[in-house]
Amino acid sequence: MKILILVLSLAVAAVTLRAGPGHDHPDEPGSGSPTADGPVVLTATQAANLQLETAEAEIAEMAPVLEVPAVFVLPPERHARITAPFAGRVTELLAKLGEEVEKGQPLLRVAPLAVGSPAQEIRAPLEGVVFEQDAVIGLPFTPETTLMQTGDYRELLARGSFYQSPELTRVAAGQKAVLLLDVFPGERFEGLVQRVDPGHAEGSPFFHIYALVPNEGDKLHPNYRGRMLVETGAPETVVAVPRRAVLGQLGAKFVFVQTEPLHFERREVVTGLVSGDRVEMVEGVLPGDIVVTNGHYQLQYAAAGRAAEAEAGHDHAH
Repeated sequence: MKILILVLSLAVAAVTLRAGPGHDHPDEPGSGSPTADGPVVLTATQAANLQLETAEAEIAEMAPVLEVPAVFVLPPERHARITAPFAGRVTELLAKLGEEVEKGQPLLRVAPLAVGSPAQEIRAPLEGVVFEQDAVIGLPFTPETTLMQTGDYRELLARGSFYQSPELTRVAAGQKAVLLLDVFPGERFEGLVQRVDPGHAEGSPFFHIYALVPNEGDKLHPNYRGRMLVETGAPETVVAVPRRAVLGQLGAKFVFVQTEPLHFERREVVTGLVSGDRVEMVEGVLPGDIVVTNGHYQLQYAAAGRAAEAEAGHDHAH
C-alpha cells in the first residue's frame, strides 16, 4: 500500500508539471525564478571527469534501525587474566604470544618466594589464544600481577554506545544486530543483542548495548571498530537507494536521477527509514529510477550553472 500511494502521488505530480501554461512567465513576482532543478546534459568526457556512478532504486525490505558506533570486546566469560596466588619469580615460559591453548595447558613455570617451596606451573583456566604476555623470565610478581591474558575468540561482544534518548526503550535482548566495519568494506556480521546496560557509569554520558557476534573464520578481533545496526521493529516494503545518493540537509534533501544517457535531473526527495548503507525514498524516486551515487556533488554545480544561464537569458529577452 505504501508503494502504491507513492507511485500515484508521483504520477499526479508529473502530470501537473507537464500541464503548465504555454507562457513561462510567473503568475506572481518571484514565484517563477530559475532554480537548479532543470535537466543537466553532459558530454561523455564531462561524465568521465566527474567519475559518475549510478545505482537503481529498488523495492526492498527495511526495518526501523538504531545505528550506533561500536567496538568489539571479549565476553567476560571467555576472557582470563593469568595470575598466581602467591608472590614469586618467573622461571620459564611455556606458551607464546598468539598461541592457541587448551584449558589446563601449562602456561608458565614459577618459583614461589617462600623458602623451600617447589617450582609450580600456572595453567590456562580456559581454552583460547594468548593475546597479551607481560611475563618474562626472571620477572618478580605478586598475586596482583597480570602475567598473561587469554581469550576465546569464537564469539565476540560488540559494544555499542549511545546517548540517553527515547530510543533506549526500543532496544531489547534478542533483537537482530548487524556490524559494519571499515576494515571489511561491504561485509556484514550478524549477531543478537545480548543485554542493554540499565544505566551508565558516573561521569559518562553513554549507555551501552552488547550484541554477541559469531566469529566465523576468526576474522574479528577485540578493538575492531565500526557501526552497530539494531533492528527495533518489523520490516517494511519500501523503495530504497544507496545512502550516498542523497544530498542536502533535513527538510531540503535531493538526488540526481539519470533520465537517459548523460541526461540528469535534480529531484527533491523525502526520506524515511535508514538501514546501514540504504535509505528509504518516501517521495521523489520510483522503483527502477537510476540515481547518481558518485560525482553528484559536482553535478549540482553544473545544475546551478544551467539555472544562472537561464536567468540571464530570461532577463535579456525582456
